[in-house]
Amino acid sequence: MTSKAPRKEASPHGDVTDAQVVQFLRDNPDFLERHPQLLAVLNSPERRFEGVDPAGAEVVDLQGAMLTRMRGEIAKRDEQSSELIDASRANLQSQNRVHAAVIALLSARSLDHLLEILTIDLAGLLNVDAVALCLEGGIVAPATSQGVRVVPVGTNDRLVDSTRTVTLREGIEGDRRIYGEASGLVRSEAMLRLSVREDAPCALLAMGSRDPNRFHGGQGSELLAFLARIMEHCIRTWLDLPR
Repeated sequence: MTSKAPRKEASPHGDVTDAQVVQFLRDNPDFLERHPQLLAVLNSPERRFEGVDPAGAEVVDLQGAMLTRMRGEIAKRDEQSSELIDASRANLQSQNRVHAAVIALLSARSLDHLLEILTIDLAGLLNVDAVALCLEGGIVAPATSQGVRVVPVGTNDRLVDSTRTVTLREGIEGDRRIYGEASGLVRSEAMLRLSVREDAPCALLAMGSRDPNRFHGGQGSELLAFLARIMEHCIRTWLDLPR
């Protein structure tokens, strides 16, 4: 019974010579098998066949084509892995922001403080450029919160789908009726439909971003829907309504 020779690692000190690389590969014949990504950067030698007319087509060498395809597949996998990592980081960042917003909402000391969090603090917590709470009817907006907009009855139903809690739009121009002077900044938006009372019109929390792709129709909306439910709960609590 023979034992396999231990793998040798190249010395990190000094310049490595061609002879050392050759000896290392001889001692570690499975090196490329353990590091297949190197095939994407190594140049393979051109194969020559003895006794073959260079102008003829008697022999077809597929080695180059196979290596080219392998390199392409490795590069594609690397790109997909990078995109997956970036998406995971973005999702984690969004989750952390929503959690911070929820904690702030639950920490409100009064209804006025809650409205201040919704219309002022939320912009920084969620990293958006404009936030507005749209209420319908003859409601008088609280003087303590300039982000509360009173709109005609039926406006919110025209702005969003009544069957969806969250509506996302990209590549838009901000509506001045909603965002006021900040409407010029808005290029994408998230609309959260809030049902505070069954016998009252819905409220609408609008969040706008200057990034035209920050919110878009193909984006997952579970976290924003969760945030909307927390907002409804907090508003009902301070209005002393059934929850």
